[in-house]
Amino acid sequence: MVRRLLERALPRGTRRRRLVGGAMVIVRETGNTLTRVRDEWQRRRNEGNPEAELLAPAAEHLESGDEAGDEAEPAPPRLPAGVTYREWFCRLSADPSVLELQRQWYQEWPQPLKVWGLVVDDGGDVAATETSLHNQSWGLVEVVKVEVGGLAEEFDRLSQHCPKDLVMLLRAGDRLRPDAVFNIAQAAWRDPWLELMYWDDDRAGLAEVWDWHLAGMPEGIYFDDDLDRLSRPRLKPGWSPDLLACSNYIGRAFAVRARGLQSEAARRYRDAGTDDDSLWWDLLLSLEVAEQQVCRLPAVLQAADRRDERIESHHLELVNRWVARQGWPARAEAGASGVHLAWVPDGVISVSVIIATRHNRELLEGAFDLIRSANHPSVELIIVDNGGQSDENEAWYQDWAADLSPRIVWWEEPFNYSAVNNRAAAQATGEVLVFLNDDTSSGHPGWLQELIGWAQCPEIGVAGLQLIDDDGLIQHGGVIIGMTGLAGHLFQGMAPHSDSVMGPTDWTRNTVAVTGACLAVRRSVFEELGGFDERLELCGSDVVLGLRARQAGFRNVVSAATPITHRESATRGPNIPDGDVFASYWAYQRWLMGGDPYFSPNLDTSQSKPVVRCEEKPGVLKQLTEMLGRPMEIFYQRNETGEAHALAFASEADRELAELVHQEHRAVQGRHEVRTVNWFVPEFQNPFYGGIHTVFRLADHLAVHHGVENRFMVMTGPVDHDERWYRSGISAAFQSLADSPISYHDSFAFDPKEIPPADAAIATMWTTAYFAARTPGQTRRFYLIQDFEPMFYPAGTLYALAEHSYRLGLYGLCNTGHLADIYRDRYGGVADHFWPAVDDSIFHVRNRIEPDPDRPVTVFIYARPGHLRNCWELAARAVRLVKDELADNVRIVTAGSWAFPEHMDSLITHMGQLDYRETGPLYRSCDIGVALTTSEHPSYLPLELMACGAAVVAFENPAGDWLLRHDHNCMQSPQTADGLAAEIVALVRDPARRQRLAKQGLTDIAARHARWDLNLGGVYDHLCDPEPQI
Repeated sequence: MVRRLLERALPRGTRRRRLVGGAMVIVRETGNTLTRVRDEWQRRRNEGNPEAELLAPAAEHLESGDEAGDEAEPAPPRLPAGVTYREWFCRLSADPSVLELQRQWYQEWPQPLKVWGLVVDDGGDVAATETSLHNQSWGLVEVVKVEVGGLAEEFDRLSQHCPKDLVMLLRAGDRLRPDAVFNIAQAAWRDPWLELMYWDDDRAGLAEVWDWHLAGMPEGIYFDDDLDRLSRPRLKPGWSPDLLACSNYIGRAFAVRARGLQSEAARRYRDAGTDDDSLWWDLLLSLEVAEQQVCRLPAVLQAADRRDERIESHHLELVNRWVARQGWPARAEAGASGVHLAWVPDGVISVSVIIATRHNRELLEGAFDLIRSANHPSVELIIVDNGGQSDENEAWYQDWAADLSPRIVWWEEPFNYSAVNNRAAAQATGEVLVFLNDDTSSGHPGWLQELIGWAQCPEIGVAGLQLIDDDGLIQHGGVIIGMTGLAGHLFQGMAPHSDSVMGPTDWTRNTVAVTGACLAVRRSVFEELGGFDERLELCGSDVVLGLRARQAGFRNVVSAATPITHRESATRGPNIPDGDVFASYWAYQRWLMGGDPYFSPNLDTSQSKPVVRCEEKPGVLKQLTEMLGRPMEIFYQRNETGEAHALAFASEADRELAELVHQEHRAVQGRHEVRTVNWFVPEFQNPFYGGIHTVFRLADHLAVHHGVENRFMVMTGPVDHDERWYRSGISAAFQSLADSPISYHDSFAFDPKEIPPADAAIATMWTTAYFAARTPGQTRRFYLIQDFEPMFYPAGTLYALAEHSYRLGLYGLCNTGHLADIYRDRYGGVADHFWPAVDDSIFHVRNRIEPDPDRPVTVFIYARPGHLRNCWELAARAVRLVKDELADNVRIVTAGSWAFPEHMDSLITHMGQLDYRETGPLYRSCDIGVALTTSEHPSYLPLELMACGAAVVAFENPAGDWLLRHDHNCMQSPQTADGLAAEIVALVRDPARRQRLAKQGLTDIAARHARWDLNLGGVYDHLCDPEPQI
């Protein structure tokens, strides 16, 4: 954002830019000098008192608040390597130069949004709050002081006359950072569907820290410790409805559309006491919003004068109103650090408790006592025991668990946690399944009722509990993706009932997943999600179950109200199979790259206790590189001389090679049944998208429908031979290929004799075609052509090598008839083709979000800035033109790559590279889908968008005529930014045309592209006889 603002306000080459640049150098050097001076003061103080560093943490715990008699504050948040919270906060971007740029940019805003600041005059410092609002860099802030008795009338006025405006409700004494409203308005401009925006806050001392950052340290304040004691930040998780029902984790730091203001809440607030925040909590709970309509701004933008954390009777009443609207059988009770929902079901819910064990009797005795303590009237206990069936073991169960009437399933196969639990779940009869480790034991007697209560709610997918270890510390407070590796336990090692920058550990929280050590799920949900993923042998399948629940539209929850004891790893041991690590990566990668939604991006993922992230910590790509043992990086297409030299060396094919291929093909006459296929595949980073996914889909089809043995010859560099990576990736895409033979071949030292004989060899990319052509012992050689690959490069060496691969004499197996025509007509090849289809389990119109005239039109654009052929630069210009024209009548969403589209953060909602299963729900939420390609390849995106009911906009490209027809099932635009923008704008303004195009798209998909098995039906016959006699 800063770079974009600089470019607008300070154009390159101008005198103004040079002057400001020189001034910034002086400011930066001065700041560095001051930092060094403070560091030296700190060093000298510590040298004078060698015990200072050792005693500091204890002293922080012992010191009281700002005034005598205040309650002791938690220890100030600190960063590793001596980086303090104050230093972290002051690194944020709202310095005076940026604020000035924001003010200039506001002047250029096409249709600036008005933001109202309502200041509740309840005896606090009204002037301080009003001053912070008047000093905002956003120029359209309306400040209104309101008495408590006048709030209802003001709410009615704003909701009726200014329904789309944003409203902040501040208590007198609250202060906003000077760029707060700019960030809020920018979020609403980027996504006009938003109804609620909230942000991080701190106690009042933070405002002083900010002022000191701008004006310099006050007299007598020299050291960071003196400043840190002034702050108590709250870095908040993403939208968490169930946490909000138990505690107002958002506080007063939020803005809503005026239409969301409830005057009834204001009337209820008239009799509230001093410092009562129930109005804010009431307003939040009264909102009826989807997760997509809520935006968290992960920045400390507000200083709260004080926080109201009391739970009194009127707080319970407002939570009970929310619970009643949900239809949940619960009532609100005051808990340790918020509200606890006490579940009061209408009847007895049958429960199946499932325990997997290696017949560890000591552990099982503790688990049995835990089940007994729940005293639930309808518990079915199923134990899967792989400790060996014997009379002695069976007698032990009779002696120790007869009162529980356990059903014992003796497991004789190699232990697989997922398979064991799936087998037991298939035999269970309970409405709710509770998966329990045998290393769980004593805990709160209401633990089972708590699990059942949450699990029975229609909105909840999986439910878990806070778990405590043998030392009395928290072992599990919810799963955070990317924490301490691939996934970790929130709050692990912290004391129960403690506070943190994320709030108290006692809060019930929404999470992406819960540990399988204590997990409850409705049977119907478990079956819908497909149970535990058996590709994960010991670890990770519980996380995958939670992620799938989220993808299916459920929320997951971890309750801290009724903890139990858990001895981590006692059931399975400390070792994690390598296969589980890689399989977990494929399942988690979307969240590893994009961040866990319930964890602040400003927090450090290298430890379980929430602390502010240090910039010196390695990023996620470096962590993944170390964990997986291979370089992980965001892809940007490059045309480098070194690559051209290397591929010129590897791609050997003289004239005799093509003739040899032709001779060997002529030697095989008629039909030859294919039983083995050698696939020549390039190295890959993601098996779920693009051409490589079609490769594996074809292999899966041949294996499932024709019993073909698929072998994969991975053409890599000299060191990339990690079978764990490739096997886990192939298995993650298609389970049927999990045991396929895989071999690795150095592209620059290729030995054809190492390739085993096969009935068919299939090259899958131009670089692999040379190796397939040179390999003897292959009855027939084929070339899976899914694009005109020379177009990937400018005219030159790589273009020439890619084009020459079409002259090697391989039989063409082409994705669309258009590519088969190119192969035959331009290069004289023999070819057949198949037509692409969609995966109906993902791309369909079931549960599609219906159009709403009161909602902005959502436009999806495929954004892969790293791939030149997807024309992102052209699309980015078109997006700006569309947004300038339509303002908040359009919402633009992009996905496709973690290469973030630079300078677009104020215009689009960028979702990165989604999990394959998430793309269907995204397309079903969009009114228009934009699919841009200038190459000859058959883009699947228009097919998938049509199958999900979106109206498609594409370029005028004859290569797509097999599917796309202008103003019939899509709109086609000129290959220019203004031409593309004009088609999008026209379609946004014409709902009847959108509906007509979408309906025709669905018809065309159903007629020709609905089933992959049908569209691939002719592939096997082509492999057996590519030149049939007619």
